[in-house]
Amino acid sequence: MIEIENKLQKAFEEMMPYMQSFFEDEIAFTMSTTEHFIKVVNSENINMNAQPGDPLRPGGAAYECIKAKKTVSSIVPKEVFGVEIKATGIPVKDDKGVIIGSIVLVKSLKRHYEILNLSKTLSESLSEISKAASLISKGTEVAVSANDTILTEVKQADENAKNTDEILNFVRKIASQTNLLGLNAAIEASRAGEYGKGFSVVANEIRKLSSSSSQSINEINNTLTKIENSVHNISNGIVSTADTFKSQLSEIQNMDAALQELNPLASKLNELAK
Repeated sequence: MIEIENKLQKAFEEMMPYMQSFFEDEIAFTMSTTEHFIKVVNSENINMNAQPGDPLRPGGAAYECIKAKKTVSSIVPKEVFGVEIKATGIPVKDDKGVIIGSIVLVKSLKRHYEILNLSKTLSESLSEISKAASLISKGTEVAVSANDTILTEVKQADENAKNTDEILNFVRKIASQTNLLGLNAAIEASRAGEYGKGFSVVANEIRKLSSSSSQSINEINNTLTKIENSVHNISNGIVSTADTFKSQLSEIQNMDAALQELNPLASKLNELAK
């Protein structure tokens, strides 16, 4: 077992059993002289691939911080230690300020990249949902506008159907007068006796025409009444649908506004996760 002489390294060695409690991510440590490792603490998933006594390797955090004479940090791909890590090397100096070794802390980046991927997915999903909400909002606005146009046309049709009542009353009045004319003609034909037979035939035809006209008017009136009722029902249905559309549009617009507020937050979270 290699004895540690530097006070800072000794203090760090005593702290090692407690260090994991200060980090949410998995960590590992090494301590070294300027030439070889003197302490290596692996963790469950981080294997430093070194033993006390092994020489420092160029490119490693211990070697590079001693060479640079300052703290260095680097991201190490998972192919090296089995998991992607961030290694931070700190040069250790003696009382005279001479570098005599290093302390290296290695932290797993697994959780970091999981958060990064989740925040990225969240940001992308919110962006897609926001786009969809905007499209739905625009589509609903078009539907509301079209519904209002249809409602206007239906109301006009309802008014037109009501206006036919005046026409029917006028025709009904003519039919009544025609019937009265036929009746008077029949009376006069009867008074004329033999000379009024031809006129009597005309009078009967006039009365038949009047009766037929009255019957047709009643049938037309019944049909128009049904049409008017149908138009009225359609109008009520469209009004109800319009109210629903407008209510949904309001909710969609509120949702779209909320998503627009969330998008920058998700983007910021994504940036912070990096």
